[in-house]
Amino acid sequence: MLIQRTIQTPLCPMRGATTDTGICLLEMGSPDRTEREQSELETAFGCQMIEGNHPLLDLLESELDGYFSGQLTEFTVPLDCPASDWQRRVWDALIKIPYGQTLSYGQLASRLDNPGGARAVGLANGQNRVSIVVPCHRVIASDGTLHGYGGGLERKRWLLDHETTNSGSGLFAQLA
Repeated sequence: MLIQRTIQTPLCPMRGATTDTGICLLEMGSPDRTEREQSELETAFGCQMIEGNHPLLDLLESELDGYFSGQLTEFTVPLDCPASDWQRRVWDALIKIPYGQTLSYGQLASRLDNPGGARAVGLANGQNRVSIVVPCHRVIASDGTLHGYGGGLERKRWLLDHETTNSGSGLFAQLA
C-alpha cells in the first residue's frame, strides 16, 4: 500500500508518500509532475496511493523539521525508490554529497566512473522522486549556474542558500 500526505515546510507544501518499507516520494514540483510521479509509483508498486498517516511519514516530517531548522544535515528515514541500476548509483552518490556543498554534473559523473556522462547524471537526477532527502539540488552546472530542478530553480537556490547559511561553508556562494 502507498500512503501519502501533504507536509508543510518553510519552503512550500510537499507531497510525501511511503510504502511499509520506506519513503518513495517527496515532491514539491508542479501538479503535473506530482501526478506523473504518483502514476509511476502506483504502476511500480502495483497499488493505489491513498491519503493517510504512517509512522514513516511522521519520521520524514520530523526529519524535515530538523533540516529546515538547520539542525539536521543527514536524513535517516528509510527509502523505497524504484530505480534502474544507474539511477540507484546516481542517487546513492547524491546522498554522499555533504550538506552545504555542491558538485557539478560532470564531477558526479567522474565519481561514478563515467567521464563525459554529465547528461546521464542529469537525467537520473531528474528522475529522483525524493527531493531534499536525496539531495539532487546539490548538483549544479560546471560554471556554477543552476539548471534543471523539478521544484523550480528558485527553490533550488533557496535550498542551497539555506544549507550554505546553516553549514557556514560558503561553498555555494563561492561557486555562484
